[in-house]
Amino acid sequence: MKLIALHIYQWKEDSPKLVCHELSLDMLWFYQRGMAKEHITFSSRTVAGRIPPGNRASVTLENNVGVCYCWTTSDNICATAMTDQEYPEKAAFIMLNKIVMDFRDSE
Repeated sequence: MKLIALHIYQWKEDSPKLVCHELSLDMLWFYQRGMAKEHITFSSRTVAGRIPPGNRASVTLENNVGVCYCWTTSDNICATAMTDQEYPEKAAFIMLNKIVMDFRDSE
């Protein structure tokens, strides 16, 4: 089980605004990290823009590279988690809930 990236967006349909993110790309070779970061951020933003407020979803990335778990709250905060295929869905959504609650408390 591997957590690869977390993103928080201010949700807007088809154009969510990135508020903060954290990536763990230490499993990649140094020269691969830039391209991987761009691909992960693009995939996360695309999924985040397509999940309407009050919904959550899990999207398997092409070629079974991983899974993007996304939760958009009713107050337009969107959190995504990019993981490998083995990461449990329930654990991912519990983590996203905690991240959103912590983000609200820090505002």
